[in-house]
Amino acid sequence: MTTMESAFLVAGLACGATCLVLLRRVLIIVRLVLRGRRTRGWCAKRQMIHSASAGSAMGNSHPEFTFAFRTADGETVEFKDRPGAFGYEEGAPVRVCYDAARPHKRATIAGPDTWGPVYVRLLVALPMGLVSYVALVTLAREWGFFGPR
Repeated sequence: MTTMESAFLVAGLACGATCLVLLRRVLIIVRLVLRGRRTRGWCAKRQMIHSASAGSAMGNSHPEFTFAFRTADGETVEFKDRPGAFGYEEGAPVRVCYDAARPHKRATIAGPDTWGPVYVRLLVALPMGLVSYVALVTLAREWGFFGPR
């Protein structure tokens, strides 16, 4: 196996695995919106996360949102979610859909008024799926599994 073939294999598998993880989360979110319990919540915390970039002295930053809600039995649950392009200020009301059996693990702000948690993941998953497909199909053709060489 050449270095180029190894690179295609690693890139294809890594992008494919990332795509599957993101699509799994999208399916969980859609299931929560359709079948989950709904309640009112609020934006509990908005903070800027700074990360150093390899090629930049400044690095880059992005907001991280923590939302909270109360379950039917009165327990307050906090979770992180990606609201999309606009975000929320601290204390802003949101609609929360959650799994009553596992409110700490499965909750989202997605719904009719906010589809950010879905489209942000899809905008990342679709190009990664395409990269994975191209890399793995090219490698399979090179190895003679199908198609002309």
